[in-house]
Amino acid sequence: MIPDKIHFAAIMSKQVAEVHTTPMPDLGPDEILLEMRKINICTTDYQHWMGLRDHQGFPMAGGHEYAGIIVAKAANVADHFAIGKQVAATGVSCGICQACRQGLTSDCASRGGRRNNPDGFLGSKKFANYAILNQRGAALISNDIPAEQAAFLEPVATVVQCVKKSRIHPMEDVVIVGAGTMGLVNAQVAKAWGARVIISDIDPKKIARAQEMGIADVVDAKNNDPVKSVMDLTDGKGADCVIAAVGSTIAYKQGYDMLKRLRGRLILFPAGYPAPSLSIDPNEIHYRKIEIIGTYGANMADFEDAATLLSKKLINMSYSLEGKEFALRDIQQAYEAAATPGTYRITVNLQMI
Repeated sequence: MIPDKIHFAAIMSKQVAEVHTTPMPDLGPDEILLEMRKINICTTDYQHWMGLRDHQGFPMAGGHEYAGIIVAKAANVADHFAIGKQVAATGVSCGICQACRQGLTSDCASRGGRRNNPDGFLGSKKFANYAILNQRGAALISNDIPAEQAAFLEPVATVVQCVKKSRIHPMEDVVIVGAGTMGLVNAQVAKAWGARVIISDIDPKKIARAQEMGIADVVDAKNNDPVKSVMDLTDGKGADCVIAAVGSTIAYKQGYDMLKRLRGRLILFPAGYPAPSLSIDPNEIHYRKIEIIGTYGANMADFEDAATLLSKKLINMSYSLEGKEFALRDIQQAYEAAATPGTYRITVNLQMI
């Protein structure tokens, strides 16, 4: 039985999150109703809660790293979105602008900006026990995958785009600077693409987690020179590609210094707040034919590849989870945990209201 209300969480102001209710809307002709299972608190979420992204506005009822089960569907919804199937969100693009027609759906002219709701809340209201989703913004994830791992669809898709833009191919030496949540996702996807992976970090907890994955050489950058270590591991050649999975000035400098002499690629994966700096001699970029590549977001094809990686268990997102789960009713404590330095993804059980 479909309830008449939805319970959702919102960030009301700096370091204040609360649960609210809203009437259950009617389904549109292309929409599905999800009984939401799990959502993970991403960096954007907890930094907004901390007040580091207050330019995005309050009250913010966002959320995008979630998975749910289809419990109702409208008449125009495709057959493969069957009742009982697990889905995660891809984001919706218009399909008709020039960017969409070129396959660059993350550049869609109709996307971006703040989503305003009539009740004054910003965002998509996905920290909720139920949610309505347009079928164009849904991707099937095998029901065999735990919901907290299926919820990684969007983060994995952004890494898939990163790997594609980086032009990583089998047997290349790829260094991931940073073994946090997204560093480990980058490492797993690069490995799935056939690369030889090296991970560097200074935090003992993150070093141990990276070693636990068993897919990469791991450098303790606190007790060893990470640049020298990479050179030693690559027989003096240096990395074909370095993915800076930490938005920091030091990570950028180390990553640049790890590159091979000619045609190395440095990838700037995350944003950093406050903004880091990048100081590079442009003549070096010229003579060494170095590429500095920025990556952000994911296209629909990246989401499909991410869904395949997850559903076929080619990657294992349990390594990027802290292993702590909070009830939706305890959303304030969940944000406090997520904002603790060195923490991997915190999960919220959306049915516990």
